[in-house]
Amino acid sequence: QPQVYEAAARRLVMEFLNGTSASIICYGQTASGKTHTMFGPPTTGQLTVADHQMQGLVPRTCAEVLQAVDHWRSRGLEVRLSASYVELFGSEVSDLLREGRVVGQHREGRYSAVRATDRVGHRYVLDGHTEWHIQSLEELQELLEHGDAAKRRAATAMNERSTRAHTVFVLSLQVRKDMDSADATIRQSRFYFADLGGSEQLSKSKVDAATKAPVLVVGGEEQSRLTWQEYNLHRQRVYETLNINKGLFSLKRVIEALHQRCRMAQEGVPTHALPYVPYQDSKLTMLLQEALGGSARTLIITTVTMDPSHAEESLQTLRFAETCAQVQKRREADQAASITLALDKIEQEIQALQADIAQKERWETRFLRRQDRDTVAGAFGEGMMVERTEVVPTSVLVGAEAEREQLEALLERQAELKGLCSMVDFGKDYRSMRLQDTKGATDGGRGEDFRAGHFSARTKAKDFEDEAVLADALRFLFRSCKDAERVFGELKARTRLQRNEIPEGYHKAARAMREHWEDQVEKGQEHRSFGKAMLDRCTAWRGAFKHTSRDAALSKLVQECGLA
Repeated sequence: QPQVYEAAARRLVMEFLNGTSASIICYGQTASGKTHTMFGPPTTGQLTVADHQMQGLVPRTCAEVLQAVDHWRSRGLEVRLSASYVELFGSEVSDLLREGRVVGQHREGRYSAVRATDRVGHRYVLDGHTEWHIQSLEELQELLEHGDAAKRRAATAMNERSTRAHTVFVLSLQVRKDMDSADATIRQSRFYFADLGGSEQLSKSKVDAATKAPVLVVGGEEQSRLTWQEYNLHRQRVYETLNINKGLFSLKRVIEALHQRCRMAQEGVPTHALPYVPYQDSKLTMLLQEALGGSARTLIITTVTMDPSHAEESLQTLRFAETCAQVQKRREADQAASITLALDKIEQEIQALQADIAQKERWETRFLRRQDRDTVAGAFGEGMMVERTEVVPTSVLVGAEAEREQLEALLERQAELKGLCSMVDFGKDYRSMRLQDTKGATDGGRGEDFRAGHFSARTKAKDFEDEAVLADALRFLFRSCKDAERVFGELKARTRLQRNEIPEGYHKAARAMREHWEDQVEKGQEHRSFGKAMLDRCTAWRGAFKHTSRDAALSKLVQECGLA
């Protein structure tokens, strides 16, 4: 948690204190750690040292902001810090600091006690009607605990404490300078923290397990009937999932439109011809409009799970993050004059370098020589191997290598001045980070294949050279035999084991089969490689077991290799 705050959020805190709005949006699959990243684990009462280490981005940011506020007040500045904590469920905006009451209701005036306030609930949040003034860190901790207790939560198949709606925590800061003079100025900024509900599939979260049909008919006779109130109550979890996914879909549409506008603007398309951004599709995007397309500095944090069964959702999350990273906001009018001048100068240098590169660079054909190993007569990895040298022609750009290096440095400096990355590690190119992190790794950072060492339909002849693969194949073929426990020591015939958990009896049988193969080779009765011979034998066993008993084949193997 401290590393995430230092690398990602602290720079935005400085922007917020200097008068620029900021936002952090946490996006990912359900149960991937979004709420933990934003708020940390649930705590009540006095915080311990361990609790401070596990605090999320929101309490850490508020602690640093309050330190700055106390310092300003000691210097005589008038500072007002307030917070809002709301939950978005469909078109309904609820105030978590007021026991989940719908924002805008129970107010005197035009929308008193009517559901029409759902259409303007986000405006009450932006106008400051849901704010609570903060004077100390203890008050803030109490507000966070009070809001956390009012959240919609329910247990699903993927998360025991799943948040069933989008939550947004907003810090508002007002600093008044020169209070004694007539030209007193007020500096205002907001910090949005959006903990989005997790995207989920009904087939995985099982939230539809409790749903029931309005009418149950068996054999032409009605067995039971539910009222519409009971029917909707059973579908409550499904409604929550639909509202969460609808808000996330609207957010994706907004990000895609912003990305398209940014790309078209760089191509020189006039402003009036840029595509429309659909902020009005959901309350979530209306509330975060300043963070997504306004003047705020925005950070998107994506969380994924390491479970291989959710690889598709993790890949979609990373693609969303990549799209967000390509969105650049326009330069603001209140930007410092020195930064604006430096950016203009860098832009001129970039254009000059690009012109030089276009003039100097040329395509050149180069021939790469590499050693290749191949088999004779297409034996597919078996038999005699030959080595040959292959010449591969490639086309490369040459002539402007030095200018390319200067261009990369200027682009990196331009990104730093625009606030798109920090001066150290944050925002570094992924390829350079991967090379640094995987330096010295034998696998090149790709990791180990969890399927390696297991017998499957895709196992090749060369894989049987590994004793563990052959042992796994023997267990797959003979573990259900009645004599498997006596011959191999099999105790978990119905369980798929890891390669280090396979009983020693199967490894002993694999070694015995290799010794038998070696004897056959010495006698001149076997000309195939060991891997090819074992692959053919396992394939023959699998085909024969469709018509014959496995026990007979096991008895023959025991006699052949002397396993009894």
